[in-house]
Amino acid sequence: MTSAGGRAAFSIVMLALAIGLLTACGPTPAGTGGLVGRMYGLDDVGVGGKYAVGGGGLAVLPIEVMDGSFWELTGEEPISDSQQWVSVVGTLSESDVSELGGTVSPIEEDGDFRITAPPGEYAVCYWMQRIGGGVSGCSELELPREGELAATYGEGGFRIAVK
Repeated sequence: MTSAGGRAAFSIVMLALAIGLLTACGPTPAGTGGLVGRMYGLDDVGVGGKYAVGGGGLAVLPIEVMDGSFWELTGEEPISDSQQWVSVVGTLSESDVSELGGTVSPIEEDGDFRITAPPGEYAVCYWMQRIGGGVSGCSELELPREGELAATYGEGGFRIAVK
């Protein structure tokens, strides 16, 4: 590759490879395919701090379903105070989430997740061990257009918020 055209072509190929590697090494920026976040476990007694937790997933549900249809589907006793949803338990399948008009977001082994839903009010429920099994708490979330999310689970229940 001694010609100027050959060097230019080589430079373009190398630039394309570099961009491809950069995008493969991390999540795309918020606003271009959802919001990214990380799931943390909490030591609520103050001994161990917080640590990334992988596996399981998040059920992202329109907030309106918490006025009735969520409770009917799970068979759980309705809880009207969203602050008390953090410790709710119940079985919620992927088809239940679809029926409720929600989406499912898997949590990667390193604790990273991505929620792909338009901005708005949601109830987000945490599947600790596997998607479609037992829910280990829900939390109300005002999903913005962009930003990062942090979710936590500990003795105080499940919570998710914008960083």
